[in-house]
Amino acid sequence: MAPQALRRMGLLGIAAALVLSWNGNATAETTKERILREGRIVVGIHNRSPWGFRDDKTGEPTGWHPDILKAAFAELGVTNLEFQVTEFGALIPGLLAGRFDAVASGLAITPDRCKQVAFGAPDLQAPDAAIVLAGNPKDIHGYADIADDETIIMGAGRGSVVTTNAKAAGVPETRMLLFPDIESNLSALRAGRIDTALMASPTVIGLLAGNAHGLERALPFDVGQASTNFAAIAFRKEDVDLRALYDEQLAKLKGTEAFAAIMGKYGFGEAEAVPPGITATDLCNREP
Repeated sequence: MAPQALRRMGLLGIAAALVLSWNGNATAETTKERILREGRIVVGIHNRSPWGFRDDKTGEPTGWHPDILKAAFAELGVTNLEFQVTEFGALIPGLLAGRFDAVASGLAITPDRCKQVAFGAPDLQAPDAAIVLAGNPKDIHGYADIADDETIIMGAGRGSVVTTNAKAAGVPETRMLLFPDIESNLSALRAGRIDTALMASPTVIGLLAGNAHGLERALPFDVGQASTNFAAIAFRKEDVDLRALYDEQLAKLKGTEAFAAIMGKYGFGEAEAVPPGITATDLCNREP
């Protein structure tokens, strides 16, 4: 082969190597690196107070987890938080499908969910709570009351952890009505189709703070042997560096006046604070 042809082939080989190298570097960018480069993160919420919702007056996304995420990433220059609303049951599928970079909308850390996603550090304690009609006509004060009275029908969110806890306490599935959203759950309660609506306590606090007429929280409410739930922001399992960065920022935020202000904004106090030593790893590994 002529030297000129060899030289041409050599140049082509170098060019091809450069293209392959450039493509390799381009595809190697992690979600964390892209977020920091763009200053933008796409976040899934389910439009429910207090977790993640759009303010009716301003149209701006707000809520416990959006506020935490904004504060955690602000000093890193990630100020463009793009929130996308979906049903609660579609949050994890949307995250896994790449529609979101994170879910910031009140997901409780459970062993089953840990098989699908990587949770950040727990940021809120969320025991189960019950909403009843004013006066609590069926005298509901725990899962045992629901299980023992065959006339009581409970409502819960589709895919929510409270259904697991209720079943473990002996409430049969035949006496559970599952709803895609809170509005339909509460509408069923007001209409008499159900006798109580079960949700996480922070959700109940947020709802009743909005003066839910004719409704009240069942106090006390004994969850029996059910484990207390802890909420956290969720990431894809492969985005380990993004999750680690968030955990680092959250650790800096906790204990500050800014964090206390966010707690106070949503009516949370000591009962909702995460006790020291509780980790996502421990919660993922606890018995279901």
